[in-house]
Amino acid sequence: MQERFSLENPAEIEPPEKGLYLGTSGWSYADWEGSIYPEGIAPGARLAEYVKRYATVEIDSTFYGTPRRSAVQKWREVSPEGFLFAAKFPQEITHDKNLVGCAHAAESFVSTMSGLGDRLGPLLVQLPPSFTVEGMGVLEDFIKELPRGYRYAVEVRHRSWLRSDLAALLREYGVALTLIDYPRMPCMQEATAEFSYIRWLGDRREFPAEHTYLKKDRDEDLRWWSGVVDGFLAEGRMIFAYANNHYQNHSPSTLERFLEIRGGA
Repeated sequence: MQERFSLENPAEIEPPEKGLYLGTSGWSYADWEGSIYPEGIAPGARLAEYVKRYATVEIDSTFYGTPRRSAVQKWREVSPEGFLFAAKFPQEITHDKNLVGCAHAAESFVSTMSGLGDRLGPLLVQLPPSFTVEGMGVLEDFIKELPRGYRYAVEVRHRSWLRSDLAALLREYGVALTLIDYPRMPCMQEATAEFSYIRWLGDRREFPAEHTYLKKDRDEDLRWWSGVVDGFLAEGRMIFAYANNHYQNHSPSTLERFLEIRGGA
């Protein structure tokens, strides 16, 4: 029998520091049983446990397709006041069609995610490594057609963007440049919107499975990122930062270590 849970009036949650929303990339990991989740927990009950610990999460499943509105409504009901969901645009838009002719699909995705109401955080346009700076005009056309009134972030993974006018373009439309810690890209630290979006990605090939504990020391990198966060907070920006399991093998522990470093440990 599937485990049932009820959070009709979940308690309000606050970030560890004002303006700093820390979370993980996804929440539905059986490997986290025994550390974040109780042993034997039903998959459908994991989110209810997750929201007790963190103020935000990056939804990974939307990359594979726009969710059902009923699923979005359930996420909203389970999450407490103050919790925020980030979500990736579907790969059909970003990878299969490379943003071309996707205005209707993008509008449909945003409309569906708007069902989260005040629980909706940034929506991420994660571009594939093959999307080069030659697609700048395509990207601008896509951004111009997005529904207004939402937070958007754009992530690039090709080095041709590094010496381009990407930051100026995103700043013009109030879209955040996604700052990534990724093997084939240098770490950027430029803010282009009222909020910043950080992703600690790592290399999928390095830690492909068994995400149960930290397997790599990244203290030096996390101290650098802590300095970046300090700068953004001093400017009054809201920050969304998400750890992937492939960064150190266990993203909840990455967040824990990041907070320890910020506390002077």
